[in-house]
Amino acid sequence: MKVVFFSRFPGNINEPCGGVESATVNLAKALSRMSDVDLHVVTFEKDIKQVEVINEENITIHRLPGSRTFQIIDILAGPGHFYLKKYLKHLDPDIIHFHETYGLGVGKLNAPYVFTVHGFDSENIPVESGRLGRFSWLRSPLWKLVEFEGLKRQKHIISITPYVKKHIKTLTHANIYDIDNAISSIFFDTPHKPIKGRIFSVGWISHRKNTLGIIKAFSRLMGASSIDASLYIAGERKNPEYAKKVDKEIKKSNIENKIRFLGKLSQEEIREELSCADIFVLPSYQENAPMAIAEAMAAGVPVVTSNRCGMPYMIDEGKTGFLVDPDDIEALADRMRILLTDVELRSKIGEAARHLAKERFHPDSVAQKTKKVYEEILKKADESINCKR
Repeated sequence: MKVVFFSRFPGNINEPCGGVESATVNLAKALSRMSDVDLHVVTFEKDIKQVEVINEENITIHRLPGSRTFQIIDILAGPGHFYLKKYLKHLDPDIIHFHETYGLGVGKLNAPYVFTVHGFDSENIPVESGRLGRFSWLRSPLWKLVEFEGLKRQKHIISITPYVKKHIKTLTHANIYDIDNAISSIFFDTPHKPIKGRIFSVGWISHRKNTLGIIKAFSRLMGASSIDASLYIAGERKNPEYAKKVDKEIKKSNIENKIRFLGKLSQEEIREELSCADIFVLPSYQENAPMAIAEAMAAGVPVVTSNRCGMPYMIDEGKTGFLVDPDDIEALADRMRILLTDVELRSKIGEAARHLAKERFHPDSVAQKTKKVYEEILKKADESINCKR
């Protein structure tokens, strides 16, 4: 079976950046290990002038020169749209798997295809702040229109969470398949040797990830109990204005010596931090299925996260983690306190989370489910051709 992915794809296959790249790389690696799968990955790169084709870990990667056209236009009728369709026809695959927004605009192709919905830009933009949130009043409705029209033309969609499925099922007549994102297998082999009181979080220092809420809850925790805790936060400071608010809150609370910002970390570095963490915290305002939560679960680290969007579909309240309103600082601090002071509960929740993660997020499991979807789609395509004869 010749399979072609279209997605963002990192220059270094072992250093993906962001959730979509990570999910694509993890699934690609697992599929490429199957003897009957010939996997190709097509991606756009704005900094190259000609096609570059390499083979890495049994994956053939095609890097195409990216278009400079505004993305919303490009995915519908820009140079990138037409170039991509021509290149996909040249590859002549059995099936195409889109992990990127270009899948919303491709229309008819020479092979059946499936589109994984990783997120909604129309939903993400309003909760971003600073540079990313600029002109959200215009950008969000435009993306909503593109998503609406693009989903209508799909025949096959993979939903990474019931939250996504609930969001799209009234917008499309496509066959919808439920498959979680794959995380790296390294997280399942994480030796969990936590440092007492260490709290860990991963994500951009941003409004969407609610970094300020984490800081306020940690300050409340330190001020209302005798717990000796420390907070380690990994992620880039994408918005200087928001980062200043975070720094101001830390200084005001006089907890500078208890907080450490780690910056951007590799997957191996995140694994090392998880091995040291007592608990993991991510009270985001908007997420579909955060890879960071799945990684923490796989490592056996109890999670405290938001009760909004896709997070409740990842966490079984009180059994594999805790869910809180991201605006309820008191509740967030309280759940952190409960986990930090109850060793038996931490262990019980961590083990239950690890077990669930293996079933849902292990790349081999996800790859098997995905291949079955490919086979089903190809079977339906053959039946459709036979009916027309």
